[in-house]
Amino acid sequence: MMIISNKYKKYKNLEMLVLIVLITLWVYTGISKLVDFHGFKGAILNQSFSNEIGEYVAFIVPISELIIAGMLVFGKTRFLGLIASICMLCVFSTYVGLVWSEAFDRVPCGCAGIFESMGWGAHLIVNLILLGMSILSVVTRK
Repeated sequence: MMIISNKYKKYKNLEMLVLIVLITLWVYTGISKLVDFHGFKGAILNQSFSNEIGEYVAFIVPISELIIAGMLVFGKTRFLGLIASICMLCVFSTYVGLVWSEAFDRVPCGCAGIFESMGWGAHLIVNLILLGMSILSVVTRK
């Protein structure tokens, strides 16, 4: 009984760490993009997709990040927030990986805060670590 209890506690501690990191990430990036919305929107409109799509993406991304953070705070929506985090991190990691592998003609970044100053390889590594943490949190969730 004690082994199960300690194992459960370890997973709860892991989940709490992941939640703190993800909530911080989504709040930080969402607010950073809204604070410099003009710059973020300009970077999004300079992407490889059409400006019509970019207009929507510029609003959807930061709002989605803040909604995901909110979902992670509350127990009833936490699992869905973790799944949404995994989806968002998959999309961002795919984009960063494509940029890093020079799949695009131009490299505009719609990243926020400290992520703007990272190299693409470092950015991809951070994204993959966050993605792995999110997946691990879902897998070990009781």
